[in-house]
Parts: sequence; structure tokens; C-alpha cells
Amino acid sequence: MFKKNSAGADLTPVADVYSVLRLARPPKDFTEKGNILAIQLEDEFSLSTNDKNSVPPHLSVWVDSLTTPEQAYGFLGSNSPRRLVLRLKVNEICQIQANSGECLYPNLLNVIWVYRFQEIDGKRIRDYSPGAEGHSGITGLDEESAPNELTNRQKKNIRKDLRAQLAELASKDFFEIND
Repeated sequence: MFKKNSAGADLTPVADVYSVLRLARPPKDFTEKGNILAIQLEDEFSLSTNDKNSVPPHLSVWVDSLTTPEQAYGFLGSNSPRRLVLRLKVNEICQIQANSGECLYPNLLNVIWVYRFQEIDGKRIRDYSPGAEGHSGITGLDEESAPNELTNRQKKNIRKDLRAQLAELASKDFFEIND
């Protein structure tokens, strides 16, 4: 039986009934305007060096029924500027079709469970801190995930289009973490 308050197995798909949180840097004019244009969020869906080096490469997100925004923020470095909380529905992420400029490509993005680990006494053990259970990742945003038959330029266009579509989804549901 499916339970909406527990994580799945490591690196398995997150069910499409969930929503995930992405912590982002607020745009410079967010405080004054209180609104966001999707174009202001596109960079927040680029893979960091750590994301690229993960196996598989993924953009870190948090299942919102298992991790509060404050708990997710606690896993970031102290005083992180990532105080903007973007909420995206897993089913909408997985339905995105990438546009290379010449063709549409469905099913490139997936959301998977990604267990957090910590190093204790030289051993890598699963992190059971409050909120760690909700850690997950969006796959399909790295250079290797684009269809092989595409040129490098087309692959770049696909990654840019995927980020733009994620930003568009995220611009519809966001809030800021308060102190």
C-alpha cells in the first residue's frame, strides 16, 4: 500500500502524487515587488558541481510532506542565500516535453528518492536527521541525459528549455523562509 508520508527506496521514482521543494536565491527585486518572473528563476535549476558529480546527476529537491522548508534550509551551509521556497508537483515535472528547436522530447525529467548520507568516524552512513528522509532529486538536466542523436547545440537548447519550463512551474507557487 502506498503511504504519502514515507520515502521510497534510494534512487527509485518519487510517486507523482508528491510535491517537491527547491530552495533558491530570491531575485534582487523580490523584496520590493513580491512577485517573480520565470526568467528570474532559470539559473536556480542549473546543476551545481556537486549535483553533476552525484550518481546519478540530479538537482536536489525535498518532498514537502517529509521535509519542511526550514529543515531543508538547515542542510544548506550556514547563512545560505537560498531562502526562496519553490514548490513543484512531481507529475508536472515528469510531463515536461523538451524542445530542441526542431523536435519535442518527452520523458526526459524524472524525480527520484536520493538518500542523504553523512560521514561519521570515516564511515558513510544514512542521515536520519529530521527532514533528511524527504531528500530527492530531479534527473535529466545534465549533459549526458539528452538524446544521443542530437548535436551539442541541440543538447544545450534542451537543457535550457527544461530549466525554463521548471522555472515557469516554480514561478506559480513560491514563498520565502522567515527568520
